[in-house]
Amino acid sequence: MWLLTSKGRPDRIRTLVESYLWGGAESQVVLVLDARDPRFAEYMSQGWPVSWEIEIVNEIGNGPTYNEMFNRHQHEPCYGFMADDQVLETQGMLAKLEISADRWNVSYPDDGIWGERQCTMPCIGGDLARAAGWLAPPFFHHMSIDSAWWTIGSRLNSLRYRPDLKYTHNHPLNGKAKWDKTYAEAAL
Repeated sequence: MWLLTSKGRPDRIRTLVESYLWGGAESQVVLVLDARDPRFAEYMSQGWPVSWEIEIVNEIGNGPTYNEMFNRHQHEPCYGFMADDQVLETQGMLAKLEISADRWNVSYPDDGIWGERQCTMPCIGGDLARAAGWLAPPFFHHMSIDSAWWTIGSRLNSLRYRPDLKYTHNHPLNGKAKWDKTYAEAAL
């Protein structure tokens, strides 16, 4: 299961959806939207892939949101994180990451920024997530959730970097996005 949170960017998420459909649309995605987002109606008016589940929360902070979704979906074989600033470049990528995550691994693709040094789009084996008891350390709001999983995977020798799987990370760090309100809130 892939968790996709988005706030204030219904226009940007369309590119991710297009790349998901191009890539094979093989994986389960849960799109999590903030009911208080001023652009909520724009999200709801879009046509989403029929296989996607839409969950509504009252505030998106990736840490609390991931953990709330984990509590609602406790028996998944794996849990992946996607973001509205990503564009998938490899067909079948999500399914391949799920296979690499297996039950106890942390798999991740090349984001074009960090490479092997950071898992900005991790897929966590379900048994590993259940052993941790969370998808985000309880005190994390947004920043460094991926770093926590990279560290856990590294310490357990269960990181599975997939340089053959690529995505574009449209982020201010690589000049492919402008600093906006969503990035500012995430940095808090």
